[in-house]
Amino acid sequence: MNAADLAPTSLELDDRLFDASRFPLVRLRARAVKPGYAFAWSAQMRRLLTLATPFVLIAGHDETETADDARLRAAWMRTHRAMFASHCRGLIVIEPRIEARASTRETLRAMTEGIGVRTVVVSSMRVAGELTPVLLKHAASADRTAARTRAI
Repeated sequence: MNAADLAPTSLELDDRLFDASRFPLVRLRARAVKPGYAFAWSAQMRRLLTLATPFVLIAGHDETETADDARLRAAWMRTHRAMFASHCRGLIVIEPRIEARASTRETLRAMTEGIGVRTVVVSSMRVAGELTPVLLKHAASADRTAARTRAI
């Protein structure tokens, strides 16, 4: 069994925005993060949640993301928190610069506060790939508000 065996056949995400080729690992493509992308992100996230299949979302930290896009995504996650938390087993942000991980972790914590999804900041895609099965294995906790943010 491999990742292709687990991928739902009806996964029709915009591959310019998300890379779901290793589903249930879903990666936000860095080149898609342009001013105004949060609207497309929201639409694609709704499509991803309709699959009703656990997944882990991975994104590289992008200092150029506009404040408006960050606010829109955060608002969307809070508005859809129950559905998002029931299917998203983790949100992993890749920050390769060790000196920036703490501030990235704090930014992520502020953005995802109260959504009930585990959030982690890691150094590389390799670490994110290794962490994904661990996050998927752990079922949604009874108390989603206790989700933690860590830097690895």
